[in-house]
Amino acid sequence: MEKLLEVKDLNKSFGKTKVLHDINFDIFPNEIVGFIGPNGAGKSTVMKCILSLIFPDSGTITINGYDIKKHRIKALSSMAGVIETPGLFVDMSGEDNIKLFAELRNIDKKRVKEIMEFTKLENNLKRKAGNYSMGMKQRLALGIALLSKPKLLILDEPTNGLDPTSVIELRNVLLDLVEKEDISILFSSHQLEEVERIANRLVCINKGRIIEFNESDLKTSIYILETEVLEKLKNYLSLKAINYKDIDHKRIEVITEKLEIQSFLVDLDQAGIKITNLYKKEISLEERYKDIYMNE
Repeated sequence: MEKLLEVKDLNKSFGKTKVLHDINFDIFPNEIVGFIGPNGAGKSTVMKCILSLIFPDSGTITINGYDIKKHRIKALSSMAGVIETPGLFVDMSGEDNIKLFAELRNIDKKRVKEIMEFTKLENNLKRKAGNYSMGMKQRLALGIALLSKPKLLILDEPTNGLDPTSVIELRNVLLDLVEKEDISILFSSHQLEEVERIANRLVCINKGRIIEFNESDLKTSIYILETEVLEKLKNYLSLKAINYKDIDHKRIEVITEKLEIQSFLVDLDQAGIKITNLYKKEISLEERYKDIYMNE
């Protein structure tokens, strides 16, 4: 599949402090990528480099086939972003904010109308943006970012300061955008539950370096099995090359990426192994995060 974004060997220093070290990752069409890592990991710096708000010391960034250094205007026309606090003119109404940015980007009136409807701010568009709630500001900023129909949308901590209702609304908006606007999204967030709900894939960064991990680990399932013939079960699993871990004298933890549980139980029964209790252990992204970062 053709890459929508390719970040290759990206390096950046501020003074004598190197903050990005050979950053490499890709984004493909119509996917939502969660960009995760602790504070100071380098997420915002990478995003600002992609959006050409700051310039890397070395490396290449290619967007929709255009190198951001060699074909800057074409590259930038393929993307948009909201970094940190939404950049709005707070003394202007929401409507005037949209119209101003539309005029600067030569956007037609039909698209302006679509974006006004998209924000769902209705009569609030007549109010000054400075009087908006954080959720309303995010809606307006997101609408402005979408004016030019970008192929790539970059959002840095879009749920910061939002109440639960606004977080749910934003989640649904982002999922709809991928389907209806033919767009890909790179977003950072410390709210791992939200990342887990909407991201198709993760890019992990720490101390300015991409952390490599097995993507299939995120799809791993863990089942707790209980039986009176534990040794027989363990021998069976060993023969089938299925990973497991002891819990106690009756229970083991089966760790597998692909397991059709019903047929597995039938096979065990045919092998004379009766399972007296079974349940699936859910693994949250928070637990994955601990594995990725706290064991680094």
